[in-house]
Amino acid sequence: MTDDTAAPTTARRLSWIYPDRGTAWLRQAEEDAVWGPYRKVAAGLGLDLTLNKPEEVAVDASDPKQPKVYLDGDLVTPADTIFVTSLYSLPHQTQDVCNQVFLFTILQRLGFYLPIPPDLSYLGEDKLATVLHLADSPIPMLPTVRVGSGREAMAGRNDAALAALPFPLIVKPAYWGMGLGISVVHNTHDLKGVIGLAGGSDTALVAQPYLPGVREQRVYVVDGQAHTVLYGVKEGYCLMVTKSTGGRHERGYSGLPAELADAVAYAAQRLPTPYFTLDFLHDGERHWVSEIELDGAVGFNGIPEQDAAGREIVQARFQAYLAGHAGWLAAERSRR
Repeated sequence: MTDDTAAPTTARRLSWIYPDRGTAWLRQAEEDAVWGPYRKVAAGLGLDLTLNKPEEVAVDASDPKQPKVYLDGDLVTPADTIFVTSLYSLPHQTQDVCNQVFLFTILQRLGFYLPIPPDLSYLGEDKLATVLHLADSPIPMLPTVRVGSGREAMAGRNDAALAALPFPLIVKPAYWGMGLGISVVHNTHDLKGVIGLAGGSDTALVAQPYLPGVREQRVYVVDGQAHTVLYGVKEGYCLMVTKSTGGRHERGYSGLPAELADAVAYAAQRLPTPYFTLDFLHDGERHWVSEIELDGAVGFNGIPEQDAAGREIVQARFQAYLAGHAGWLAAERSRR
């Protein structure tokens, strides 16, 4: 990378690589609930937070020993810029997946500090990859079967694998999010119908036990420690704990229950990143680990108490990023 000995000793820009293909309504909703509040927190820490499409990053490697990186036309260096490289793979972003994967790898090779390393991002995005990575969790992962779809989805090749789980099942895309594509199936005919529909977008699926009425605990983990817990509940015939699919937040943020502490510590050891969220489900008898998110968003909803707690989480996250960057930069310079 270019010589940055005269560059600032702390980052001044936080660039979120984000393939923006949303509608005008989606952009405004995201700006109000996430990006606007995030920018304010970042500004308070001296950071300029920008959203950048993968194609806004250009690399001049005409001299591969002295490459130059341009972000939306501006020259940036590992000393002044932190890239947030969480993989986005919603259905409208499928065409951007390759661009993200290869760009993240290139930025890592260029020596930029990436608080979400590419390999962790890939593990966190696919739900079965997460299950395998956290297989020894003190609180068990939800039993999960992953199958493909595609034009030959009805050939029956997945029947043996799917036989491992009894009905009813939750079936959902293996690497989407936000509650999109989740279905409950009660028999083989329902299951094959959902697999067939998924074939329209060549989307792999995961199947898991359907647990109605569960309570969810989302743990926000910063620098390996539980920072805050958000509680939610599924009501009746509900698919997940989000407002859009029938769930609700039961109460605001609070501390970590003791029974979850060992699982959080285990996940933190397996996920060397300054920030992630870890979701637990309680079915009335026991806890299960549901999923992780390396870029677990904090949504701001206009409720003063919850928004204040949300700002504390985001500030702690960005401070952890800055500390990680400073440590990385010092280590890099000591090797020269």
